[in-house]
Amino acid sequence: MKTHFFRPREVPELQTWAEVIIFTTLALGLPVLFNAEDPFWTQGGFSWPVLGPLLVALRYGFSKGFISILTLLVGQLLLLQSDILAPQSEFNINAMIGYTIVIMIAGEFRDVWERTNQQQTIQLEYVSDRLEKFTRQYHLISSSHDRIEQMLAGHTLSLRESLQAVRASIGQLKERRLDSAAQVIINLFVEYGALEKAGLYKVENNNIVEPPLDVIGKMTSPITSDPLILAMFEEKELVSVKSSKVYLGSSKYHIAIPLIDVNDTIYGAILVEKVQFFALKENTLTLLAVMAGHVGDLLRHEITNPIMTSEESPYFVRQVKRANKEAKRYKIPAHLLKVKTLNITNESRRLMEYLTEARRGLDIYLYDDEKQTLLILMPLTDELEKDGFITRINGWSKERTGKNLAELDIVIEQQIALPISKDAIKPLVTLHD
Repeated sequence: MKTHFFRPREVPELQTWAEVIIFTTLALGLPVLFNAEDPFWTQGGFSWPVLGPLLVALRYGFSKGFISILTLLVGQLLLLQSDILAPQSEFNINAMIGYTIVIMIAGEFRDVWERTNQQQTIQLEYVSDRLEKFTRQYHLISSSHDRIEQMLAGHTLSLRESLQAVRASIGQLKERRLDSAAQVIINLFVEYGALEKAGLYKVENNNIVEPPLDVIGKMTSPITSDPLILAMFEEKELVSVKSSKVYLGSSKYHIAIPLIDVNDTIYGAILVEKVQFFALKENTLTLLAVMAGHVGDLLRHEITNPIMTSEESPYFVRQVKRANKEAKRYKIPAHLLKVKTLNITNESRRLMEYLTEARRGLDIYLYDDEKQTLLILMPLTDELEKDGFITRINGWSKERTGKNLAELDIVIEQQIALPISKDAIKPLVTLHD
């Protein structure tokens, strides 16, 4: 709503001239009726007829006030030439010139005041409009912020939680194919990425295959030449409109998410046309990228058992490569531990079995029961959490056997923080000396 304080009252032009004529006529006629002996008040000290043009000048400005005083002077001169006024009536030209100057000054003052007032009114309206827009935007952001807080209060966007959801949802499927898992995959990304309009497409030879396997919202046909899609295939990672890797032109997509395994094979892509604005934050994009990588690995590999035997070591190696890649690309901490029993006893065997049973949610174990050697991959684990885990192992050992790890001849042979070089992974991931 615009503010109209201090705005001058707008008077029709016809009414303006009517008032000019009326005030001038009254200033000319009333003195003749009520003071015919001295109608110009030359003997009274102040020429009251000038009051009419003065009011006109103060109300309508210089031009109309000047016309009014000139009309009054001409009218008085005509009356002097006629027989209407008494012969002794005089016309004091010096006084009239002085009154004319006063009226001109009053009219100019009124014009300056009006221009200043109009300028301030325009500035006030501009500030009021900006304030109104700011207020609307503030309330919009405030309501959006409240909505986000309500949503996040019931669902924390945790990377650990999202990866657990990926494993639980896809790992329980009878057929681990992209088409059969499409609905589960798109629902996961909608839940954790706040997607509003997105489609999951199969990818063959780095080409989007239509139609979409599943969609949320009404999607249009994908444009293979879109810069976001081209950047996704070139970089083999998630790209968004915020990414500096989108070099050319504008894109109709907000995010392009490849479902890619650790060997950089793309099985599918999620193209996002609309997303809630807070989902474009760096931590949310990282969450979606890591989720997509784990989905790609789960689609590629049938094994999902978090406690693997020595025959399953190739898959364990791929999991280490995945954690290593995420640590290098997204700065997500991870550790690799090698726990080995130097002297196998019933107590040490019991403790090693307990360790495999008490596995943390995302940890992946490679266990050789015969050699009593355990490799532990600990994704999303920093140095402090790793030290805490080792402390808990000693606590469990003391609680169940009455001895700590050293007394049971169990040693943590390796403690490695990722990332490391690719060539160093295979020699480290071995159960034998």
